[in-house]
Amino acid sequence: MTDEIIYSQNRRQPWIAVMLSFVVPGLGHLYCGKIVRGLVLTFILAILSNLIWASIVLFSPLKTYVFGMLLIMLSVLSLTLAIDCYLIARRTKLDYELKDYNRAVVYIIWVVMITFSTFTGMLYFRAKFLEVFIVPSASCYPTIVPGDRVLANKTIYRESNPQRGDNVIFLSPENRHIKNIKRVVALAGDTLEIKDGELYINDQKLQRNKLPDSELDKIRIKVDGTLLEGDLYQEINGDAVYNIFMTQAVKPDFEKITVPENHCFVLGDNRNNSHDSRDYGPVPLAALIGRADFLCWPSKDISRFGSLN
Repeated sequence: MTDEIIYSQNRRQPWIAVMLSFVVPGLGHLYCGKIVRGLVLTFILAILSNLIWASIVLFSPLKTYVFGMLLIMLSVLSLTLAIDCYLIARRTKLDYELKDYNRAVVYIIWVVMITFSTFTGMLYFRAKFLEVFIVPSASCYPTIVPGDRVLANKTIYRESNPQRGDNVIFLSPENRHIKNIKRVVALAGDTLEIKDGELYINDQKLQRNKLPDSELDKIRIKVDGTLLEGDLYQEINGDAVYNIFMTQAVKPDFEKITVPENHCFVLGDNRNNSHDSRDYGPVPLAALIGRADFLCWPSKDISRFGSLN
């Protein structure tokens, strides 16, 4: 009778296995005596999680589609892990023999190990590949609205230079502790000037097409408590096409300059309400952190979720 009681206590409980699986991937398998299986499935889950973020910038032009598919796969795999743990636990016998690692201290070590490796992996991934930035100002309106969260691709400029139309994140030339986001409008060797609010690149005035005000209906914003009023235009800059916002208050003309080597000239899409290269000069390429490729958390109108390019 005593042996039966001990054996019954050792039997793996399905509800505990499922709960542990959701707490930390692989912990449920460890509890059920399947440590190798747990490690393999946890490794696959970690790879899939990283692929979700990488897909946002690496699988153009199907970024949103690939992201969604991988997110579904991740959810299915997480649920599959829990179901697998449940079935394994149900199949254990009353006389289940505890493994050396079926101890509370080992479970704690597993949780710490997986959590630490995930955290450090995320920090490394954030530092080297992708990082989310919150945009607090209206200088990039209407493309980016205050409060939007954008995902920056930090690998893009390791092998290539920025192109006209890129939304770049960079260290401010005025204070390297501050990160800015603006749009590249001119590259090294280009001449640039602004006359009467019109942008000239290489002595050619950029074409602008006025867009209907209705396109701003879902993203109207206030600046200093006042509704931002102005006109929406589509600007064509070489192969790049993007939207800009022009208020009635026009900034002073900007005299012609030639963008130096290894620099780019940046402007805010909210053209007359932006602190940019007109104030601090061309930005060194060495100051670039990455390119804002994806709007991952729109502050207004969820339909804006997706690629910024």
